[in-house]
Amino acid sequence: MSSPKWTFEITKERENKLIGRKELLVLIKHVGMGTPARYEVRERIAKAFNIPIDLVYVRSLRTEYGKGESIAEVHIYNDPKRALAFEPEHIRIRNLPPEERKKVLEAKRRG
Repeated sequence: MSSPKWTFEITKERENKLIGRKELLVLIKHVGMGTPARYEVRERIAKAFNIPIDLVYVRSLRTEYGKGESIAEVHIYNDPKRALAFEPEHIRIRNLPPEERKKVLEAKRRG
């Protein structure tokens, strides 16, 4: 679930027309709490852009020690098929809801 205790602002936005996506750098302010989960960030970005969540992927989420700020690299695709073609499997798995991610990882371990 999204937490109202953190805010974000887009610091850089780039349109990649060849791939069909927007590439964002997002500054997340979460003073006094831990780094938000990728899925929470994904939900918030999708809601802010008023788009389906399956078009949004958080590529990286970095926090400096002791700071209440994180930098996220986010890709927003025009088409979910393009996202599946360009986002690596490990990134797609990291962006799943916690319960679903656990199931996928268990299935991968079993082979």
